[in-house]
Order: sequence, then structure tokens, then C-alpha cells
Amino acid sequence: MQLLKTILRQHTLAFIAIILLNLLSAGLGIAIISWINHGLLAEQSLALGISKMLGLLLLLLATTLGAQWCLTTLGHQFIWRKRSAMVWQMMNTPIATLEAKGEGELLALLGPDIRNITLAFVRLPELIQGIVLALVAMGYLGYLSVPVLLITIGWLVVTFTLGYKMVSKVYQHIDKVRGYESDLQSSFQVVIQGRKELALNPARAKHFYDTHYQAAAMGYKQNIIKADSYHLSAINWSNIMMLGLIGVIFLLAESQGWISMAVATSFSLTILFMRTPLLQAIGAYPTLLSGELAYKKINELLPEKSLPKEGKTQKVKDTWQQLRWDNITWQYPDKGFEVGPLSMTVTRGETVFIIGTNGSGKSTLSLLLTGLYPMAQGHAYCDGQAINAKSLMSLFSVVFTKPYLFETVFLEPSEADHALAAEWLMRLQLNNKITVDNHQLSTLSLSAGQSKRVALLLAMAEKRDILFLDEWAAEQDPQFRRYFYRELLPWLKQLGKTLLIISHDDDYFDVADRVYEMQQGHLRLLSAEESRQAARAVISQS
Repeated sequence: MQLLKTILRQHTLAFIAIILLNLLSAGLGIAIISWINHGLLAEQSLALGISKMLGLLLLLLATTLGAQWCLTTLGHQFIWRKRSAMVWQMMNTPIATLEAKGEGELLALLGPDIRNITLAFVRLPELIQGIVLALVAMGYLGYLSVPVLLITIGWLVVTFTLGYKMVSKVYQHIDKVRGYESDLQSSFQVVIQGRKELALNPARAKHFYDTHYQAAAMGYKQNIIKADSYHLSAINWSNIMMLGLIGVIFLLAESQGWISMAVATSFSLTILFMRTPLLQAIGAYPTLLSGELAYKKINELLPEKSLPKEGKTQKVKDTWQQLRWDNITWQYPDKGFEVGPLSMTVTRGETVFIIGTNGSGKSTLSLLLTGLYPMAQGHAYCDGQAINAKSLMSLFSVVFTKPYLFETVFLEPSEADHALAAEWLMRLQLNNKITVDNHQLSTLSLSAGQSKRVALLLAMAEKRDILFLDEWAAEQDPQFRRYFYRELLPWLKQLGKTLLIISHDDDYFDVADRVYEMQQGHLRLLSAEESRQAARAVISQS
């Protein structure tokens, strides 16, 4: 199993120590059975015998718990490291890779998959204890009688061969359950994020419930029931066969005379001692299969190997003057829509507007220019020197069409920056709505327009040279929209910001130094007259 191999590779010494503790525990358990069968009645007094037995049992309890505690602690340490690595990898994995998987799959990785690996580690001590105990017990049974041991082994081979076939069915259905779990996560997202639309349209809600949710929920239910049924069948089959083995041993002792009744009793006590740990091991195995499947799913998207290096990040000079993108392209792997090849130049301190109809590729362009999408071909240059994606990202602060709002404002702990934050709040007309206390925003319960203003506040707090705003003014009221174009943008330009604005507001194109138009994934620079004509066309087609 890939999961166990990884644990062994990363924690070899700890795992060896845990196996030794389990061997000690198993050996101590078998020794107690032997002593109860042969030495307990030979003690001089009942009180002394009971005292010794209690002492041995407490020692067995401490050893067993110690072995299980060590393995459980190791497991949770492994989970903590794996989850932390996953979150870090997700934050450093290319946006396009994550988007291709879908949010439902990503939520399944961080939720059910990690939970299944955790449960696998919780049950792993039972599996190891059962296996180790069985091996030690077999050695003891061989000491008592080799012929009966061979019969016992044959019986157990038949028992666990059929049991394993049932467990393999468990794995098949757990694999299907994992797929339906991802679909359920996507359905839960729809219920949470689309709750208003679903409430307004009962027909849509019923169609979603019957078609999408129930398909995932029924698939999950049917396969989890089948998995549990095979699992329970394996446990009960093994339980009954272990009891049958005891009957066979006494039959051999009574009718065939292979062993004495005392030896038969020792055999039976040992088998009964093994029975519970072995049944627990069988019960734990499907959980380990779920953990193994989850671990494979995680490593498919987030391999354990280090993230690919993008080359050394060049330090962009604070005095840079020009950015240029030369024949860059991007293509969606599933949709076939391609942006580019396109070229664009931005001079420090200028204001550039980008217009285009819906679906023309404007938002994709924002991801491509800022380095969030990798260029399929072409290069970006800063003052004539080629730069990579990380260098591009270090220059930009972006407010996307649907921005995510963080509660923390990254400011220097100085009075000047706090005064600056107060000024930003005032200019964004948020000073009566929000305060910044100890780098935290007082509230995020805002309208759509106010949320965009907060997103701009957070972007300005990053103090990057370039602000890229994707249809930022779309949610603003007419008065604030005019204020944004006529006063706020000129103020930002006076501060030395380079501004890239995706906009449909043709009344304010005179604010821009240049206007580009996106059309079916291609970009071209417009003349002053063309920009006004194109803007009117955008409005009529949107």
C-alpha cells in the first residue's frame, strides 16, 4: 500500500519501535495465557495468584496501550504534516491546474479524503496488533502441537481467503463512494452559494434536487451500503469460523487423541485471545483501504515531490519603466477557447483601459498578464529583460470580478500607514462603515459595491506598482462610478500607480491614456475615435 510505504519511508525507526512494542505486548499476552493454564493453580495461595495475575494484566494493558498510543500519535503527526503540505501546495499550484479539477474535488481532498486517512491511522493499530499477535500465537501453538497448528493454519487460510475476497468487494465500492463524495461536495456548494436562486425558483430547485443531488446521494448510499454489507459479512464469517476452529480442536483431542484436553484448552484460550484482535484487524482493513484510496487521490493532484521550479525570481527594479508582453497565448484545455497570440505594452504611470464583449477573453487576459495563468508561448519583458510569472505577480495587485475579501489589512505598524488607511477609507467613502483596528477590518457585511471598495482598499494596501481592476465600477451607483473615474483614478495616478482597467463605461474613456479591445481572444490598440465606437458596440451587445 502506497500509504504504508510512505509512512515506513518517513518514519522507519519509529515504526520499528512500534512493531517491537506490539511484539512485546503479544508475547506478554501469550505468556499470561500459558501461566493461567499451567501456573495459576500451582500458586501457594489464591490471593497471591490473583495479585500476580492482576500485575501481569496491568503490565499487558500498559504495553498494549503504549504501542497503540505511539502509532496513533505517529499517525496524527503524519496527517498534520500531510494536510499542511496540501494547503501549501494548493496555494502554490498553478491556478489553471486547480480550476481544471473543480471546487468540489478540491473540497473533497481537504475534507473527506483527509478524514479517511485520519480514520485509517486510528484503525491501523488494530491491524498491526492483530497481525503481530497472530504470528506470536502461531509460534506458541506450534510449541504445543505442530500437527494441530497445521490444521489451524489451513483452517485460517480458508477463512481469511474468503474473507479477503469479500474485503476486495469493499474496496471496489469505496472507490465508487469517493467519486460520489466529490459530486456531493459540488451539490453542497450549489445549495449554499445558489440558495437565493433556488428559493426563488421551486422548479429549478426540484430539478437540481432530483437530478443532481439525488443522483450523487443515491449513488453514495447504494455503494456505501454494499461496502458495509461485504465488510460485515467478512467479519461475521471470520467470527463463526474461529469458533468452529475451537470445536475442531476439541474434536481432535477427544475422538482422535492427537492432543490432551489440557493442550486443547491452551489452544482454545489462545484462539479466543486472538479472535478479537483478528476480527478488529479485519474490521480495520476497509478503513485502511479508504485511507489508501484517499491518499492516491491526493497525490494525483498534489504529488509528494516538490513543486516544479519556475526558475529564479528576478528582482524587478523599483525604477522600472516599461512592461511588454510579446506574442503570449493561453488555451483552455477543455473548452478549446484560446487567448492570443497577443502583444501589449504598458508604460509606468499610465492608465490603460481594456474593453470587449462578454466572453471575449478579458478576464482570462487579466490572469495571463499578471502571471496567474502560464503562457503557452511568448514572453514577458520588463525594460527589455525577460521575466517569469513570479516576477510579474510581484508587480500587480488585482481586484477580480468576484473578489474574495480578507479580514486582514497588511500595513506597516506605523502611524503613517494607519493614517494612510484612514485616508483610503475616506476616499472610498467607507469611513462611516468600516474601521481598521490592529490590521483587522471591523466588518465584511457589505453590499456588492461596498465589497468592491474594500477589495480595492486591500489591493492598495499591498503597495504594488500596478493596479488591475476587472470591471470594478460595475456594482457602483452612478454617483460613485463618476467619482471613481473622475477623481479616484486620477488620484491613484498621482500616487504613481499604473492602472489597467477592464471597463464598459464609454463615458469615461477620456480618462485612459490608451484603450485596447479584446475580440474573440485577440487584442488590438484602438485610436481615440475607434475606442468610442467600440465602447458603444460593447454596450449594445452586452
